[in-house]
Amino acid sequence: MHNLLDFLRERRLLDKTAVFAATPLKGGYWNAVYRIQGDGVDWVAKVFRAGWELTLYPILPDAEAAALQVLQGTAVAPDPIAYFPAVNDQPPVLIYEFWPGRMWQSGVVAVADVLRRLHALDASGLTQFRQQPTSAEGILAQGDELLAAIPESSQVQQVRRLRPPVRPLPQAERPFLLHTDFGPGNMIDGPRGLRIIDWQCPGLGDPTEDVWSFLSPGLNILFHHEPLTDAERTDFLQAYGDEGVNGRLPHLTPYYTYRFAAYCCLRIANAPEPEVRAVYRRALAAELGIG
Repeated sequence: MHNLLDFLRERRLLDKTAVFAATPLKGGYWNAVYRIQGDGVDWVAKVFRAGWELTLYPILPDAEAAALQVLQGTAVAPDPIAYFPAVNDQPPVLIYEFWPGRMWQSGVVAVADVLRRLHALDASGLTQFRQQPTSAEGILAQGDELLAAIPESSQVQQVRRLRPPVRPLPQAERPFLLHTDFGPGNMIDGPRGLRIIDWQCPGLGDPTEDVWSFLSPGLNILFHHEPLTDAERTDFLQAYGDEGVNGRLPHLTPYYTYRFAAYCCLRIANAPEPEVRAVYRRALAAELGIG
């Protein structure tokens, strides 16, 4: 986008006579993210870019905007300000309140609290979100598709050997709204509390998926955070306090792990940056317990 501030002024979101600044924010890998300040405004503007066509974490601008609308006022995510869908060559632009703080570093009880608030929401009627698979067949199929798109390698062969068998899995009693990419880098911890950000690929499914994501050693590494300790994992699950989720987690973990490991193999194969490939190699090793 040539000039973000002019874009927002033209859409009457910013006063044309006031002075504003657009400062790039760090952390976004795919999308361009800015902090907009001035004349009482303190917002985040996300300018979406196209990502990989085949991925575990798709970029879904309309779904992210819808998620922020659903979550408005719930103390789960920053409140939305405006959304401008893609029109011709103009990319989608999402505006929401700036949440002061830093990427989450420690304090698993606060994480359990915000995740429990998310999963307490009534998701009935939320047909605008994609359905996440909850069966062994569905989860494995996603991992299989990722591996099928890349050349064979020792890592791919190792992941294939760890593919769990198809078997019946325990199911949640209803669909829940999920973040699906719930890791340290997608939480902002600050003086006003904890909020979940980067809702680019929300879905409906089993809340066990979000719980697994937070506990995943590999996903923590992708967010440049060391894997949780055993004590942190125990404290988180106790604070989250859902017996159904805790009971299903051991059954679903091998399937989520296989799918995530396949995604790591995909990124190792197609990421152009050597440093990105290195992080995914480390994440894969941690997830498979071979690091």
